[in-house]
Amino acid sequence: MAAFCVSCGNPLADGAKFCTKCGATQPAAPAGTVMPPAPAAPASKGSSTGMKIIIGILAFFVFLILVVAGSCAYIAYRVRQKTHEFSESLHTNAKPYTGRRQPCAMLTTSEAADALGQPVESVEQRGTTVCEYSYGSNGQHFDVEYTWENGGITMGIAHGAMKHISGMDTFTTVEGVGDETYIAPGNSALMMRKGDVMVNIDLRESGVSADAAKKMASKIAARL
Repeated sequence: MAAFCVSCGNPLADGAKFCTKCGATQPAAPAGTVMPPAPAAPASKGSSTGMKIIIGILAFFVFLILVVAGSCAYIAYRVRQKTHEFSESLHTNAKPYTGRRQPCAMLTTSEAADALGQPVESVEQRGTTVCEYSYGSNGQHFDVEYTWENGGITMGIAHGAMKHISGMDTFTTVEGVGDETYIAPGNSALMMRKGDVMVNIDLRESGVSADAAKKMASKIAARL
């Protein structure tokens, strides 16, 4: 930009402090105004807070998914465990019976009389599942019933049903007779399993003691 003498108007060279024509002192050129840099735009507080909320919601849903997945896995494990336990209690893998299905041949009259301590007057076979024994002077009688197939399942269901109804195991275990033997609540029956056969000796109105029933069940188990 051209400069001129403040006294005589003579053109001056850039940066000249004196006029070459009149010798007048020249004022110093004003320093250029330096513009300050534009301030940076402040970060949007609203968008930052919104992003934090979204991340928090996503994290919560991920946590819920993990909890649900863990619960489902545990429930599936418990179902498999209970199914296995129930299957074992039913003895579904018990050895099938392949012998003769003659109820009265499983316990002779002399064996029944020895167990009862009284003479057995007669026996009557009903079908292939029941043998009725009549004994004593008063004409008492009792039935011995045989479940030749799926006896393990039948016993497991009967045992489990009574336990569920009463809320506790009210069956008395009898050791050393068959594969498993129980006296039902109130000495109402003796239930014995040998392989896949279940034998039920009815004691409700027969007057047969639990000890006599155990002796008879032992004889029957030896033939199964």
